[in-house]
Amino acid sequence: MRLAPKQNDDDLELDMSPMIDMVFLLLIFFIVASQIIDEKPQVEIPAAVYAKVPEDTTGRVMITVREDERFFMGQVEVSFEELKERLALEIEADPALRVFIRSDAQTKYKVNEKVMTACAEVGANDLIYAAFEE
Repeated sequence: MRLAPKQNDDDLELDMSPMIDMVFLLLIFFIVASQIIDEKPQVEIPAAVYAKVPEDTTGRVMITVREDERFFMGQVEVSFEELKERLALEIEADPALRVFIRSDAQTKYKVNEKVMTACAEVGANDLIYAAFEE
């Protein structure tokens, strides 16, 4: 006598709860990480017709110039003299130093010229300015 194979009528279901928990944990992680990464002094970046997005901005020292002539190196506010001193120290450590300047759209040209001159005096000659494409 031949017995018919038992049919398993129980549908297998995948428990989605752990997967949903992981998705929410990843979402929270990336939200927190993006806020930490984007802590830069706030400035209104100007738009330019001939602006080009640089291919590589990694490894650049970031200088931020605010409209009220306040200077930031990275995220730290510095005076103009401190800016020059810190640039000189950075150039001594890395002679091929590259500088990324974020200047407010309302900043006067003479202030930007001071920053460019300070960079030239200490030997930093690879400068780029942040600008949006029009």
